[in-house]
Amino acid sequence: MSRFPIHGTVNLNIAERILLVEGIGPWNKESVIQGDKTVQPLIQKLSGNVWGVLVTLYGEPIYVPEAATILSNSIKDQKKFGRIATAVIVVESKSPEFAKSHLSQIYQNAGEPVRFFNEQQQAKWWLIQQISQQNLVHS
Repeated sequence: MSRFPIHGTVNLNIAERILLVEGIGPWNKESVIQGDKTVQPLIQKLSGNVWGVLVTLYGEPIYVPEAATILSNSIKDQKKFGRIATAVIVVESKSPEFAKSHLSQIYQNAGEPVRFFNEQQQAKWWLIQQISQQNLVHS
């Protein structure tokens, strides 16, 4: 089995009940697998509550087919730990409409509500609304 160098980067953080993800693509399978390992401790911190994800992607946010499948499966798994929605901001892309279509398919395959925004404040507000609605449903 050949192993390729990791393509793409990702930085992770938590702000309240939002997982913050910043990345520069494109990403290959190895990168997504590494990112999945890196995010596990943060998911453990969020687990037990409903939470959302704010993703800011720079450049061309493209996942090779294997990486897209792995990411979609990871999102499905994270939903078991309270993940409920994702807000995405695509920055400095030469083909933002293609990027949105590509990313929408990944999230749709995972059964994850996703919405695209131009700026972080709007994206956070939408996520807070999604979290609040889920809390009302489960209380």
